[in-house]
Amino acid sequence: MIRHIIQAPIESRYQAGNAVVKTPRFLGGPVTPPGPAELIDTPRLLHRLQTTLDLDELMDIFSNSIAWRIPHDGLTFDREDRGIHLSRGRLSRHSCRYHLMVDQHELGELRLLRGRKFRESELAALEEALTALIYPLRNALLYHEALQAAQTDPLTGLQNRAAMNRAVERELAVCRRTAQPLAMLVLDVDHFKRINDHHGHHSGDQVLIAVARRLQEVTRKSDMVFRFGGEEFVILMAGTDTQAAAQGAARVHEAIRNHPLSLGDGGHVEVTASIGVTAYREEDTPHSLFQRADQAMYRAKQTGRDRIEWAD
Repeated sequence: MIRHIIQAPIESRYQAGNAVVKTPRFLGGPVTPPGPAELIDTPRLLHRLQTTLDLDELMDIFSNSIAWRIPHDGLTFDREDRGIHLSRGRLSRHSCRYHLMVDQHELGELRLLRGRKFRESELAALEEALTALIYPLRNALLYHEALQAAQTDPLTGLQNRAAMNRAVERELAVCRRTAQPLAMLVLDVDHFKRINDHHGHHSGDQVLIAVARRLQEVTRKSDMVFRFGGEEFVILMAGTDTQAAAQGAARVHEAIRNHPLSLGDGGHVEVTASIGVTAYREEDTPHSLFQRADQAMYRAKQTGRDRIEWAD
């Protein structure tokens, strides 16, 4: 059920680093306030929540802090317009949902789940606790947006080189821990300088945007696509063996080749790409993994372009 829209407290004051929250606002109907023995220590909860700007950690702190009063099997938080979905625990039969707002701006939807229905006293205690979550959540979302902006290529909207470096470190750690496969594709748009020289830099930008769009369309949800720089792109394919990587590289190659870019003057630009592919090895570092795929890409260029080459 969707319980209430919860806004930030009407009045807050801070003394010596401790928050005293007054008069929470619940929109959507009257709520019976919890008794003194049932109250969650909101100032202490707020202090805990203010110790992090990481969204996942924030939700963990909130869930663990209220579990003694509102037992639950799982918790989710969604902000669809930002592509944010956080989930901990497990799905269960019953749930309560809350739309969270601050200063008339929507923060997202939080949902608690468990096998039995929530009691009114538990919901009232939860709604009191949610007033402490509002501002830490707002701050964590702003921090998340800043991180995303720092890791996003402004032209194509893909993740950038800095984001790729972090992702490769993370995925290599997973491979070492679980022995799951990993593949990397390095792709370079062929004759990109010629496109810029003949058609102008605006057309060159449109080619990069179109290539980025094609890569997003033909890769899987689990694949990570990055603009490495210039006309070079990287695809990181977690849990992907050599056979699946070969199929993925072929899809990417054909998707780019078969979609020339239409120009405003009625003409079009034929676009092809040279692709290098490699698979994870036990001794790999981020540098060695990328270097093999990059060298394979350059070999594809040297042997005629518009082709796929595997690393030695």
